[in-house]
Amino acid sequence: MQMDISTSTVTAIIALLISISATYNAYLLRGGKLAWSQILIVLGMISFMLSLVFEIFLPDFRLVQNTAITDVLLVMGFIFLLVASLKLRSSLR
Repeated sequence: MQMDISTSTVTAIIALLISISATYNAYLLRGGKLAWSQILIVLGMISFMLSLVFEIFLPDFRLVQNTAITDVLLVMGFIFLLVASLKLRSSLR
């Protein structure tokens, strides 16, 4: 019995592990600016995972003309990570 593991599966597992770690970090920080940066990281990872799920199960789903929902979720994930980085930088000042 051979088990095929795709790149999407490995990426989703890594994103899930990052989400779990960042959620636990936010719990340990108990609020504040650092906790918000961890929550934004979790939202970014969830956006990445949803992008992968929609790519597998709904590859032809379009929002507006040629814009796929997977592309929107991927961009949102990067935006969440950018905002988390900026929030972390401002909280360390």
